[in-house]
Amino acid sequence: MTTYPSFKDISLNSIRFTPDYNIHPFLDNSAPPALKQSFMESGILHPPIVQQDQNGFFELLCGRKRLHALKHHFKQTSVTCLIIPPDCDPYTFFLYILTDQQLNGVLSPIEAAYFLKYCLEKIEEKEVINFFLPRLKYKQQATILHQVLNLSTLDENIQRHIHNGFICDKIAFELLELPPEDRSSISALFELLQPGTGKQKRILLLSRDIAQRSQQSITKLFEEQEFQHILEHTEMNTPQKTHSILELLQKKFYPQSSDAEQTFRDRVRTLNLPDNYEITHSLNFEKDEVYLTVTFPDLESCENSWQRKSSD
Repeated sequence: MTTYPSFKDISLNSIRFTPDYNIHPFLDNSAPPALKQSFMESGILHPPIVQQDQNGFFELLCGRKRLHALKHHFKQTSVTCLIIPPDCDPYTFFLYILTDQQLNGVLSPIEAAYFLKYCLEKIEEKEVINFFLPRLKYKQQATILHQVLNLSTLDENIQRHIHNGFICDKIAFELLELPPEDRSSISALFELLQPGTGKQKRILLLSRDIAQRSQQSITKLFEEQEFQHILEHTEMNTPQKTHSILELLQKKFYPQSSDAEQTFRDRVRTLNLPDNYEITHSLNFEKDEVYLTVTFPDLESCENSWQRKSSD
């Protein structure tokens, strides 16, 4: 006979912290200040979820930080929990876990990876694809399932960076294609510079292609003196360092373009143009055309200049 979940006040000593179904194994259990403040002001509004085992103990499914806060900061000895019955079917069981976690927002790619990993231990792959991937905002495709699952194989430090948003999900999938040492190097660089998604992608793609072309690792590439000089520069802020890193990567990726750029600048400098004149070239000198730009303080100044030119 199927039983239903129930709320019950149980002893904290009867709750076991096991690694099973923990979708945050890369984080510790300590409670953030905001959670402690919430407990002080409103109590625990979001009860932990547990399931009773054959020995009468309760296995914790969700709420590690909540229980840690209650036990270590508020010295409570018991807490009201939502108790899932032992005969709960797998779909309902994992829906409780997913719903609990989604109360805090959309799951990070790493959280999703561990959640799907646990689902596959009890549910057929096809059913996980059809039932849970849409609930995680992913397309119902086996390739996507395994791509997300593979994120759980990354180094724990990288997992934390992805979870905390230092590395976006698209770049996280790209990291899976790199050797472990290069993954760590790119992850450390992104943690230091904290570039946006677009710049993360440019840094990764350029450094990967340059490393392949020069038959070296990305790690060795960033150990070169030119890069270290930028990263260790004491007067540059992080946006300036990011810009300089990208400029250097661009220069290494297009060495001929870099030489042409220097020649172009030298020739323009000899023209002694007024401050409001600028000459630019096409991207990477793909065309021979150059562009002359004249900047005016306002439209009226532009009109007057054009009228004088027309009357000459």
